Amino acid sequence: MISCTRVLLLGGDHSLAQYLSGLLDEISPASYQLQAGHLEKEGLEALLGGEYAIGLVLLSDCAAAARNLLAEIKNQTSSIPIVVMSQAMDLLLDREAIPCGAADYLVLDDINAVLLERSVRYAIERKHSEQNLARLAHHDPLTDIPNRALFRDRLEHAIRVATRDRARFALMFIDLDHFKVVNDRYGHDIGDSLIRQCAGRLQTLLRRSDSMARMGGDEFTLLLLNVESSSKIAHLAVKIIETITSVYNINGYQLSVGCSVGVASFPEAGRSADALLKSADLAMYQAKQHEGSHFRFFTEEMNRDVRYRLSLEEDLRRAVENRELYLEYQPRFAVNSGKVVTLEALLRWNHPQKGILSAPNFISIAEDTGLIFAIGYWAVRQACGDLQQLKDDCDVELKMAVRLSVRQFRDDAMVQTMANIFAQTGVDAKCIEFELTETALMENIEMVSLCMRPLSYFGVTFTLDDFGTGSSSFLHLQRLPIAALKIDSQFMADLLRRKSERRLVAAMITLAHNLGKVVVADGVESGRQLQWLVAEGCDQVQGHHLGAPMGYRQLVNTIHTLQLAGDPPPQP
Repeated sequence: MISCTRVLLLGGDHSLAQYLSGLLDEISPASYQLQAGHLEKEGLEALLGGEYAIGLVLLSDCAAAARNLLAEIKNQTSSIPIVVMSQAMDLLLDREAIPCGAADYLVLDDINAVLLERSVRYAIERKHSEQNLARLAHHDPLTDIPNRALFRDRLEHAIRVATRDRARFALMFIDLDHFKVVNDRYGHDIGDSLIRQCAGRLQTLLRRSDSMARMGGDEFTLLLLNVESSSKIAHLAVKIIETITSVYNINGYQLSVGCSVGVASFPEAGRSADALLKSADLAMYQAKQHEGSHFRFFTEEMNRDVRYRLSLEEDLRRAVENRELYLEYQPRFAVNSGKVVTLEALLRWNHPQKGILSAPNFISIAEDTGLIFAIGYWAVRQACGDLQQLKDDCDVELKMAVRLSVRQFRDDAMVQTMANIFAQTGVDAKCIEFELTETALMENIEMVSLCMRPLSYFGVTFTLDDFGTGSSSFLHLQRLPIAALKIDSQFMADLLRRKSERRLVAAMITLAHNLGKVVVADGVESGRQLQWLVAEGCDQVQGHHLGAPMGYRQLVNTIHTLQLAGDPPPQP
């Protein structure tokens, strides 16, 4: 059965409708059904209602009427093509019709069956092609939801409407946690299925007035119009987290991911698309700093932090050039011998205005900007050089511990660069210990392990820092060349106040020993803490109670004066 194409004629009477219908039937009998309507609001509503495939609009006076009519149809983002007609040739209308949005312009005095049918058919087919191209350009091919470009257009439209109506709306930025692990472990096909299911779950939570988009990778955005209160936004954020973190069944695998949600409200978080997207992204980043799935609202305090961070970023670039970075060293004692066995190199920045800054205050900026590579290699080279110099100055054999950022492992030349540093400074690689945080290691296990093994062949040892704060796998602890586990200093703070904390640390020590690892306790601040750790069999200890971080000159003087290399640590 041949489908019938419905055509709506606006501005013409029934006699014209019969005439045009007859012309269409000459070429393709029973393929078109033409109906006349009035060129008023009702006619436009009928045209935009979706019942008709095309509109024929007769304009008998001037091009201005065509512009107004087509502009109104265009503002409604109608998918219906329009063919404009006039009784006689109007040169101005001929020039204005197509730019104003018409698919074609026909003159009734010159019309015939072939011309009319072809114009109608071409207009419909061209509109379908335009819609397909527009969909490809504005929709994500994997999830078939709007992409970044279309979402930005909708966001800018929402800003204009909200500014005019003095309304509020919210922008949510959603980032999946540990999605890379799914891709690496199960393959990209499984990862793509997970993204599609995430998009489907998010769509079930939206109202008809809301919009969503895939911004790329594992990032989604939601545009929530006419929000009444922040509490409703918060409830939706909680619902999003619950929905996204529920288990996925894909090809026989049961998978789960977390998510972090950042919320920016108009106009408080910004009045432009760029400002709102940046605010939502920043809030998401803040949510990501906490373990597990969380959401955060953008606040002015975050904005101040951003400005401070940008300022610090520029200063850090100059700091590398101006040699404002330096190292301090904190001794680590072996419990059984009482000797200093290791020095931990601690990065410091002598900021011209802000004074001395420790690494946690600027290392994330170095990672985000890529400065971590230059800074990281400088720190290793400086520590190796100082270790060799200390051997000459004090006649001691110590190890040097240097913390590495996981970003440094992304450098393909890392192993070779480290080997060059060892050769150039003359240091024995067996005297070098690299520290990695537990969280960073487990999030990038494949990438890090590729560098750990060749470095261990040189004799370098590895220590897992902040042990107990992440989610280490016993299998990884056994298979990777990790020689020591460093109990995080946060456990020391409550060690004497809570029995549960003492049980936990004692269990860590026992576990580490059963795995054949050396146990290091960081953050020892009192004699009672030290006494308890010695009794529990901890292997090495460090902290301010035993020795504060110090510069190289002070370290040399301290070793000469107190002979720390052979003396026991301070007693409890």
